[in-house]
Amino acid sequence: MREIDQYAYNSGLKEQFFQWRIRFGGTALLACICSKSIISFAMIFLIMFFITIFKARIYWADYIRFMIFPLCFLLLGVLGIVVNIDRSLPPDCVFTWEIGNCYLFVSERGLSLAIHLICKSLSAVSCFYFIILTTPFREMLCFLHGLHCPPILITLAMLIYQFIFLLMEMAVVKMKSQLCRGGYRSIKGFIHSFAMLWGSVFIQSCLKSEWVYKSMQTRGYNGYIPLTSENICPDKKEMVRLLLFFLLLMIPNWL
Repeated sequence: MREIDQYAYNSGLKEQFFQWRIRFGGTALLACICSKSIISFAMIFLIMFFITIFKARIYWADYIRFMIFPLCFLLLGVLGIVVNIDRSLPPDCVFTWEIGNCYLFVSERGLSLAIHLICKSLSAVSCFYFIILTTPFREMLCFLHGLHCPPILITLAMLIYQFIFLLMEMAVVKMKSQLCRGGYRSIKGFIHSFAMLWGSVFIQSCLKSEWVYKSMQTRGYNGYIPLTSENICPDKKEMVRLLLFFLLLMIPNWL
């Protein structure tokens, strides 16, 4: 989280208006949702990858490391689509394994659907990464404020985002203290230390949240954190460019 936040503040595109960055990434994401062609997914992923690496100057090894996490979830998720079990075998089986009266099999249709799902998901994730690696969280909230998002949701998102870093700092300090005392040397010690760590973090987070709320009330907090309204509507030239970009990404679906 902290590394992503640092990249967003030090991005090579920070001089560009953040509304353009969000609209550009949102247009690519919309094209990904509307598209059904793997070529379109590949185009979206490559465009987002090269802009994020070469324009935003995100280190390529870190970008690949960020992509590993959603890829692992995807591979685990598509197992239920690829691997099937039934009493009868479909005609397009690629791999079969007999288990009693049933068959464990992989079909061509399942493989095709899994590949399509992985390509579409990775291209959508690349759009999200372009936005979050080039746009600080506060600017995203300003954009949502311009979209007339309910103020309570914006306030909750801001407070939760700040408390994530607070909890991470507390957990890191306590874990280092436990490691210095040999708390993770054995399996039993690992379980005990891990439970003590998160129990202590939970209690302290409740106390700190109460202190933060009281300090905010003393400074005039009334349930709403004011944000500046930002113009989210593009001008005619930008709207034409975004439309042409959307149509370019959709061309493989019409061929």
